[in-house]
Amino acid sequence: MSASAVTSEAILFFDHRGISKSMLYSDFEAILDGMVGVPEFADKEMRGAYCLVDGRLRVRAIVLFTIDFDEDGMADTTWNVPLRHLAEHGAQGPDMGAGPIRLACRSQCPVAWHQDQLWDPGMKPGSNDFIAIRDLIRERGPKMGLEIDDDMDTSAPTSPPVLPTITADDEDARKKDDEERVRLARIIKELRLRVQTLENSQSEEVAKLRYAAQQKEEILNAQLEKVLGQFKTLKAQSGALREQNDSLKAQVMSLNKSLEEQSHQSANQGSELEVLTEQYKLALEQRLEEERAKLSEEIHAKEMDVLTRDDLISQQKEEIAELKRNQTREASSGAQKVLEKLEDLGLSFIAFHPGAGHISIPADQIAEYMENPVAFAARKCLVTEDHYRAWLAHYENPVCQVSAGVEGQVCGKRVIRVEVPNQFKPGVSDRNANRCPNCRNDSAIDNVLKFR
Repeated sequence: MSASAVTSEAILFFDHRGISKSMLYSDFEAILDGMVGVPEFADKEMRGAYCLVDGRLRVRAIVLFTIDFDEDGMADTTWNVPLRHLAEHGAQGPDMGAGPIRLACRSQCPVAWHQDQLWDPGMKPGSNDFIAIRDLIRERGPKMGLEIDDDMDTSAPTSPPVLPTITADDEDARKKDDEERVRLARIIKELRLRVQTLENSQSEEVAKLRYAAQQKEEILNAQLEKVLGQFKTLKAQSGALREQNDSLKAQVMSLNKSLEEQSHQSANQGSELEVLTEQYKLALEQRLEEERAKLSEEIHAKEMDVLTRDDLISQQKEEIAELKRNQTREASSGAQKVLEKLEDLGLSFIAFHPGAGHISIPADQIAEYMENPVAFAARKCLVTEDHYRAWLAHYENPVCQVSAGVEGQVCGKRVIRVEVPNQFKPGVSDRNANRCPNCRNDSAIDNVLKFR
């Protein structure tokens, strides 16, 4: 099968139903330049496919990318994925009629910092994105304006011509075996790509769930600490009231004893004294009841003061944070304009962080990045900032953190370093369970560390 020298570039857009829109690459460039908008894409992140097609309407290369559109249907002006470069350097993909294509997607991206702006194809039976692309190019290619090689018969089948049959049985069997091996090799490559895309999808979903669980756990821990603090305060107040109540009881017992002694000494005035004693007891009990009610009201008032004070502190913290953000925005507005001009000139802002790799930072997120680079990198890794800092300490110095028995000292033996932040488990990954507390020799761990 001879290759056609004529090539065309097409852009296809996908939604939940399949391919929703197709156009030439020149039309897509007009969208990127802001000359036209796409109203049906308003306020959406769209999945697109850049296709390099030959004169026989056979796909030679595919780049699967994502792009955002604003509420007016205009493309993101900061979008800068080099589609032609990725298509030229893409890894081998499935055979779409002219041999294995060059494919760039999330699972196999030749430029690492563009990986987050790519997506993986669906390859399920009955819902295969490669088959949908192939069929649409064949059916709508001439109507789209794709160039067709006039010397080629596009109506002819794209499969290889049938060679004359060789009468020798052994030669015929050998050719059939070769064809079968080539077919099986292509099927294996397609299956490996499908497995890789499924693994990446599951890993991202697990990371997002773990990140959400960590955030929820931190919120619950903060709420628990707040409730425990209120409980300790109320417990201390209750203890003070209990001591005061015990003191009053002791006074009552002392008065009762004193009255009983006076009663024995005044036997002649017994009836009158008993009446006075009873009146005194009633008055004393009434006074005690009033004191208890007063103390209960004071406790309730203090509890309300604690709740009100916490709400006021929380409100003031939010106001302070808002003031700081406003000051930061006002202070960085001038610098932001400069950064946007630089970005319009084609400059990209790249930062490297362990675990996150090279991160492309849009101009409108530079201030956020400068305020807390570690938190910015943690979000890119789908972990919390505390989790990322714990992993970073382990990554830079992977040693066992089990206490050595002396205050402030740890075991310090080498452990296997966890390379990915969201796979790091504090308290587990930084401890050598087989070597501590007595740090027994473990040849398996030693061999792994020597190999690394």
